[in-house]
Amino acid sequence: MTDKIRIRPGLLVVDRTGTRIGRVREMHSPDPLAVSDDGRRIGDIGDIEAMLPGWTRHALPGVPGTAAARLVREGYLRIARGGPPPTRLCYAALTDVADVHEETVELSVVLDDLPTATTRRG
Repeated sequence: MTDKIRIRPGLLVVDRTGTRIGRVREMHSPDPLAVSDDGRRIGDIGDIEAMLPGWTRHALPGVPGTAAARLVREGYLRIARGGPPPTRLCYAALTDVADVHEETVELSVVLDDLPTATTRRG
């Protein structure tokens, strides 16, 4: 089991081939109550409303519903890919973390397998 407690913002993230992906922007803990297909939690808006697709904004804008639900349920890393705004973001589930070194997070997947999004927020 990987020591995910050592993950912190600013760590370099690489995929399973060693390709540089970017840097950890945030780490989100698993949320087992994330049952809807767009990452919303039942407790956020009520049981019935949470089951209605499209009722509220996605927890992860630009990420497909099934991928967002998995990420929120399993916990995830928000990874800044770098470059000038708009910032390119990608997301890795905590279950995709293979190892954590002093300054690097290694994933068990390749870059092309990660959901991505673009934001104008820096």
